[in-house]
Amino acid sequence: MRRQPFEISLGNDDPGLSTALRGWRFKTGARGPRLLVTGAVHGDEVTASAAIWHAAEQLADWITTGSITLIPCVNVLAARASQRQVPIENIDLNRRFPGRPDGLLADRIAHALTRLLETHDALIDVHTAGWSVPFVLLDHFADPRLERRVLRWAACSALPVVGEMPAAISNLQGIDRSWSAWAVRQGKPAVTMELSGFHGIDHIGAHRGATAIINMLSAAPALRERLPRGGPAAAPWVRRAVCSDWGGLFEAERRPGDQVRKGERIGWVRSLAGEILGEIKSPEAGLLLEIQPLSALHVGMRAATVAVERKGRKG
Repeated sequence: MRRQPFEISLGNDDPGLSTALRGWRFKTGARGPRLLVTGAVHGDEVTASAAIWHAAEQLADWITTGSITLIPCVNVLAARASQRQVPIENIDLNRRFPGRPDGLLADRIAHALTRLLETHDALIDVHTAGWSVPFVLLDHFADPRLERRVLRWAACSALPVVGEMPAAISNLQGIDRSWSAWAVRQGKPAVTMELSGFHGIDHIGAHRGATAIINMLSAAPALRERLPRGGPAAAPWVRRAVCSDWGGLFEAERRPGDQVRKGERIGWVRSLAGEILGEIKSPEAGLLLEIQPLSALHVGMRAATVAVERKGRKG
C-alpha cells in the first residue's frame, strides 16, 4: 500500500497560521472503492483525529482494494484553540455545506471538502459527543435504496446505529447543512461516527473509533453489491435530545450506555446553594447515548441524548 501526503490550500496563509487541509492518501493498486475519512470538523473533538491516526496505522493490515483519503483534522484553527467553531468567525463549520470558494473561512473549508468528495465514493465523518457511548448517526435519506445500503454499511462498525431526530427538529438546528447530510444529498453513502471525548483525547474512545473505522473501510466494497431482499429499511433507533427546563448545575445519576425507562430520572438540576430545582427525565424508553459533559446548564440546554425506538416505519 502506497502512502502519500497531500495538502489543499484555502488561500494565502502565513506559514505559522496555516488553514490548509492536510492528510494522507493510501492506494492499494487494486480496483475498489475510493473512501474519504475526515475528523475534527468541530475543533474541540480531537478524539476523532486520534481515531483516524490509529486507523491509519492499521490500514495495510486490513485494506486490500481501492484507495483511502484521511484528513484527521479539518478545522485546524479551531483545534488549536480547542473550540468547536471556526475562531473569530464563531461559525459552526458543520452547518455551512456546500460552502463557497470565495466566502468566509468556514465556507472555503466546506467548499474544499465538497470538491474533494467528487472524486470519492463514500464518506465517514468522525466526531465526538462528549460523555457518551460511541455510535453511528445516519442522516435523512430521500432515496430508500441508498438508505438501506448505508444502514448495512454502518452496521459493520459494530456500534449502535441511530437515525437522526425528526427533520422538523434537525433542520431547525441546521443539521441538514452538515457535511454528511450534504454528501447523502449527492447520492453518496455517508455517515457521522460519534465517539466519546470532550476537548482532550479519550485514548480508549480513540482506539474504539479506529476499530469501527477499519470495520467500515473493510466492508466498503459491499456498497457496490446488489442489495438483498428484505432487511431493515431504516435505523431502528432515532436520537432524541433531552433539554433542561431549569438553569443551574446538573448532577447526573445515570451513565451513557444505560438502558432507561420512560420517565426515569437521569439526574437533577440544582441551584448553586444545592437546592433541587428539577429532575431531568427520559421522555421515552431507550439507550442513554450521551450526558452533557458540562455541569452548568441554562434553560433549554441539552442535558442528555437518548436513542429511542423509531415509530411509524418498519423494516
